[in-house]
Amino acid sequence: MAHIHGPDNDFPLRRFLYPFAIAGAFVAGGWGLAAAVAWLLDVAAHNATVIASAAGPVGVGGIILKLACSK
Repeated sequence: MAHIHGPDNDFPLRRFLYPFAIAGAFVAGGWGLAAAVAWLLDVAAHNATVIASAAGPVGVGGIILKLACSK
């Protein structure tokens, strides 16, 4: 079996492994951050809908804005 690290073949595997490990961790963190932001926006939209439906029509300066339709 051929070894990568040997007396006649000294191939520095760590020189190539560390940048790929760092890049992989960076990409995984980016995807995790994007998923967390999407989840927070979903929760915020749901909360805004619940609050708007409970509040009913909102009037500002004579202009009434109906935020949610209640049937």
